[in-house]
Amino acid sequence: MVQELSGQTPERVTASQVRLRPLRMEDAEELAHLETRNRDHLLRGAPARGEAWATPAGQRAAIAQLLAQKDVGACLPMVILLDDDPDAPGRLVGRITLQQIVRGPAQWASVGYWIDEAESGRGATTYALRKIIDVAFEGLSLHRLEASTAVGNDASAAVLRACGFEEIGLAPRMLRLGIAGGGWADCRLFQLIDPRADDGRADDGRDSDVGTASAPDPAPDRAAEASRELRIRDEVPALAEALALYGAVGWSAYTRDPQTLERALAGSTRVVCAREDGRLVGLARVISDGASIAYLQDVLVDPGRRRAGIGRALVLEAFAPFSAVRQHVLLTDAEPGQRAFYESLGLSEAHDVRPPLRAFVRLQP
Repeated sequence: MVQELSGQTPERVTASQVRLRPLRMEDAEELAHLETRNRDHLLRGAPARGEAWATPAGQRAAIAQLLAQKDVGACLPMVILLDDDPDAPGRLVGRITLQQIVRGPAQWASVGYWIDEAESGRGATTYALRKIIDVAFEGLSLHRLEASTAVGNDASAAVLRACGFEEIGLAPRMLRLGIAGGGWADCRLFQLIDPRADDGRADDGRDSDVGTASAPDPAPDRAAEASRELRIRDEVPALAEALALYGAVGWSAYTRDPQTLERALAGSTRVVCAREDGRLVGLARVISDGASIAYLQDVLVDPGRRRAGIGRALVLEAFAPFSAVRQHVLLTDAEPGQRAFYESLGLSEAHDVRPPLRAFVRLQP
C-alpha cells in the first residue's frame, strides 16, 4: 500500500538529495517519532494498526519481522533519506519497501511507501520510487512491480504515474483503513513491467581490466528454468571451465592470460561457484585477512542465466563467513545497474557513507 501525504512545501528537492538505504533496527525510535507525528495523515490511507505500532517497541517488532523476511528474500525494506546539508547525515523522512517478492516464472513484487507530511510535495517520493524501481529491475532482476492506493489518494496515483506505472484495475473493499470507523476501502491497482524485459538485450561483452563484478542478471529461459537444479558452494573450479565462464562474459583481461587467472583463483580467500545440473554458470571470489577487511573481487554469471537471482546468491554466499569483518569492499564499473544491485545487498558508495569516505586505486598498465 502506498501513501503520499498532502503537504504544501514549495521547495523542490533534487534526485541527488534523495537516498535509500536498508532498514536497520536502530531506526526504530526515529520511525516511531515519524509515525506518531504523522499519525492522522497516515491512517487515512494506511492499513489498520495496533496501538503499539507507533512506539519504539512496536517499530522494533515490525523491523525484526521485516528483516527476517529480507533474510529469506521475501522483501527488501528501505528507508528514505533526505540530504539537506552536505556536511550532515541524511534525515530519515520515510520508508519504501519491496514486499511479497515472488521468484520462479513470475519475478514480481509489490511496492509500498510513505513519507513525512512535512516533505510531501517536494518530489522526494517520486525520486525514492524511481530509485527502488532501479533496485527492483537492475538489482533484484524482477520483471514486474505492483502497487495499490486507496481511492481518493490522488497524490499517490500521480506519483505512480510519474514513475511509469499504469492503472490496471479496481479492487473493491481491499484494505481496512486505520482511521476510526474507516471500514474497508476500495483500492486502485497499478503495475510497472521492466521495459527492457522483452527487448532481447544481451551482455555487452566489455572487457574488464580490473576484474570487478559483472552487471547483474538480464532474462533467462523461463521454460527450462524449473527443471534446473542450482547449487552454490565453496569451490575452486577447474581452469578450463573458469576460462569458459570468464570468456562468456567478455572478461578478456583474464582469458588472455590463463596462468594469471589460475593463480588468482588459487590465491583467493574464498571462491564460490554456482552450478546448474553440474555446469558452471556463476562465480564469486573474496580476498580477505579474515579480521578487518573482505574484498569482493569478481562476480560473474553466464549471460544465458542472468536475471535468475544467481548473482545475488553468489554475493551473499561469498561474504557469508565474513559477517564479523567490519569492511566489505568492492570495485566495479559505474553503470546504474551496478549501483542498484549492490545497494540492494546493503552496500553503499564510499561518498554516501557518513562520515564520507574516499576510495583510491592505481591500475597498473
